[in-house]
Amino acid sequence: MTKFADREFTVDDLTKAYLHTPGSLHTSKKAARQFVYRTMQRLLKSGDLQRVVADHRWPHYSLGKSPDSSQTRPTAPLNLPPVEREIVKDDSRRNLQDRLSRHKLEMLTAMGEAEEYEAICEEIPELQDQVQELYNRSRDACSKLLGRVKALESLLAREAVR
Repeated sequence: MTKFADREFTVDDLTKAYLHTPGSLHTSKKAARQFVYRTMQRLLKSGDLQRVVADHRWPHYSLGKSPDSSQTRPTAPLNLPPVEREIVKDDSRRNLQDRLSRHKLEMLTAMGEAEEYEAICEEIPELQDQVQELYNRSRDACSKLLGRVKALESLLAREAVR
């Protein structure tokens, strides 16, 4: 946070800095941005962060000085208490589970599509040349999705052990 002490910054600036911090609890930009934004909201509420009124496209913020006082307030660190870390873990786990559910649904769709192409080829053999490429694409998609599902399941199982 010290590199932001003497200048204006945006949510995106803080998010990028947070993602490059070795102690960052998040790896995806979306999760990091949500975390940074929630933290900034708390700092705004406590008065340690000020929104700068300017003609910018995105809101800019500054640390320390309140517009109604000439005193600089101490800046709050981005270190989280243990309870907040658990909330972040729960959010991350929920995001992974949502992603897993989406991939499983896509995989079932691709499997159904491949099965339908196979049934069409059996019922109408003269369409096999036209359907074969579509069948192959569905099978490839199914294989890729299966890999994603396995990766997410492994990650979630690993997190459950911790």
